[in-house]
Amino acid sequence: MSFSFIVILGLLTYTTISQSNNGEFYNHISLAQEQSPPLTNSTLVDLIGTGILGPPTNKTIYLFNSENEGVNETQLNIPPDSFSPSAIAANTGDTVNIKFYNLEEPDGDRHSFTVGAPYGLDKDIAPGQTGTVTFKATEGGTFVFFCKYHQPTMRGELIVLP
Repeated sequence: MSFSFIVILGLLTYTTISQSNNGEFYNHISLAQEQSPPLTNSTLVDLIGTGILGPPTNKTIYLFNSENEGVNETQLNIPPDSFSPSAIAANTGDTVNIKFYNLEEPDGDRHSFTVGAPYGLDKDIAPGQTGTVTFKATEGGTFVFFCKYHQPTMRGELIVLP
């Protein structure tokens, strides 16, 4: 009987375990690092990003405004509003479509989806309305998105993996 597995923990190790006729097990270990360059942090991020998000493609994300119950805006002097979800992830090269829903009642608040440089996005949505923001994720990094009307609580992170 024999079986194999691969472990990634900073260096790549390939192990084969085999059983002899008398039932003893033997380990045969070879270091892949000896035949290939070592993995770097950026290589690992690329592998993880591609593994989680897949290759560059069109991505559609549904974004909503929400209100944190129990936040007394008058007492705390901050709005109870937030984004749901508060983090958006994409790969560099993705075309990202964000469908932003303002769930406020018709007499409620406006909300915006705003991102500064390098993307320069600003979509303003009236109460009860929906808007779409489409952009090409051209630069990797973490960028803050926010509602220009409800700071400091209504903000999130746009994470663009390399």
